[in-house]
Amino acid sequence: MDPRTVHIVGYLVGLFFALEPSYIHPDEHFQSLEILAHLFYGSAATVPWEFAARNAARSFGPLYVAYGPLFYLYRRLGSPAPGLALLYLVRLQNYIVYTCVYMLALQFLLRSKLDRAKATFYISTSYVTWTYQTHSFSNSLETCALLIVLSLFQVLILDARAPRHNHYRTSAILGFVIAFGFFNRITFLGFIALPAIPTLRKFYLGHLKSLLICATTFCLSCCAFIYADTVLYETPHWCIAPLNNLEYNLQSSNLALHGVHPRYTHILINIPQMLGPLVTYFISRKQKINLTMLSCISGLLFLSAFQHQELRFLIPLMPLLCASINLSNLSSSVRNRYITRTWLVFNVVFGVIMGSLHQRGVLTAIEESTKNNAPIDVHVWWKTYSPPTWLYSNHNLVVSTTNIHDGEENLDDVNFQIIRNHVVDLKGCDYELFEVAMHNFLELNASVRVFIPKSTDTLFTNFRSRNPTVRIDKVWETRLNLDLDHLDFTDLSTLIPGFLIYEVAAT
Repeated sequence: MDPRTVHIVGYLVGLFFALEPSYIHPDEHFQSLEILAHLFYGSAATVPWEFAARNAARSFGPLYVAYGPLFYLYRRLGSPAPGLALLYLVRLQNYIVYTCVYMLALQFLLRSKLDRAKATFYISTSYVTWTYQTHSFSNSLETCALLIVLSLFQVLILDARAPRHNHYRTSAILGFVIAFGFFNRITFLGFIALPAIPTLRKFYLGHLKSLLICATTFCLSCCAFIYADTVLYETPHWCIAPLNNLEYNLQSSNLALHGVHPRYTHILINIPQMLGPLVTYFISRKQKINLTMLSCISGLLFLSAFQHQELRFLIPLMPLLCASINLSNLSSSVRNRYITRTWLVFNVVFGVIMGSLHQRGVLTAIEESTKNNAPIDVHVWWKTYSPPTWLYSNHNLVVSTTNIHDGEENLDDVNFQIIRNHVVDLKGCDYELFEVAMHNFLELNASVRVFIPKSTDTLFTNFRSRNPTVRIDKVWETRLNLDLDHLDFTDLSTLIPGFLIYEVAAT
């Protein structure tokens, strides 16, 4: 197939996955859309620790800049409540903005038309572009901000020898984007640390007025973000969210709550998961050191210093790595064709998994449960990702979950007296705790709906056999769901795709 045709098909595939209800990680909802839905619509929200006033570890500013206009227009156009339609609009916006940004950035970062075509081909056919980049992660916004900053750095470096090019406007834009990136994620400074050195040395040391404009715009933008956060968090003192976030992440005991990984995880596990067969181009020979490669090195070193390492943290590196591929690193054109074909297969497989099937049942089950404004009694979610409660579009919703006390998971925070508009997220708790929760609700004659992946249905079968007097009806089922969190290759039932809703009531 002609590479240009594959390239176009890649764009269409990305558009398809942007409009699929997959669910990659809870942070894509709870660190962005969950908060905005509450602010714009007053919907009941599950507030993550970052946005709790006592922590104030995330800034509202970047969310308002990136998604505020879309939420505002969606509400002004008469939509009574957020839902999957708004989720798809957000993902579509992310995909279009990212595509425009990286295509423009490549014009600045790569001089050769052939290099730009090569980078565009690999970026547009990457499952990271189709899935992670379209979802509402803060890392997705970080990618766009990073590409803009690196492009502006390149412009300044190229014009460094021309005294008449002061680039006041460029410097002002640069100051704002750096502030945006920093308040979006503190890791942003790690990505631009090394590329900033040649920019400072070659351009700004000879254009001090431009440097002053950049610094002034950066400071004013930071002040605006700080003011907005102080008002929204209602804190009695100035709220500097990035510093609160850094303070939290510097404590190893806090990172342990989210998972501790070896420091080589990014390099040896996450990078190969992103690049697949393209990793061959980076281990065969030496790479050219340019702005994109400097950013890759800088970002990897910074992120590897922290022991909580997830693949999504490396999303900003994907377009930079694609731009740094040197096909001449492999002398044989046959090998290049083989790697490219393997690359396409690799991305189709991971695109279907992460972009279409992964935890898909969580979103489609909420859609099924809320259609026609159906009343909600008690919804118990078990062995699933946390349900994005903003999709319920329910102002009266009460959300409860388990808590950890002395290293033991319990139900102290669940009010079993609430049997209307109550969502209970049991996460991955053990069977005994699930049974206790069910009995507590059933004793009050509550109508309970249980949401579980089909891969864990055998556990629910135990509940059925141990409680023969309880009425249990399967009310909804889909095969389109993939649960990768409870795989056990010694138990083939855990490999079954699908998602189920059971209605449980006392008789």
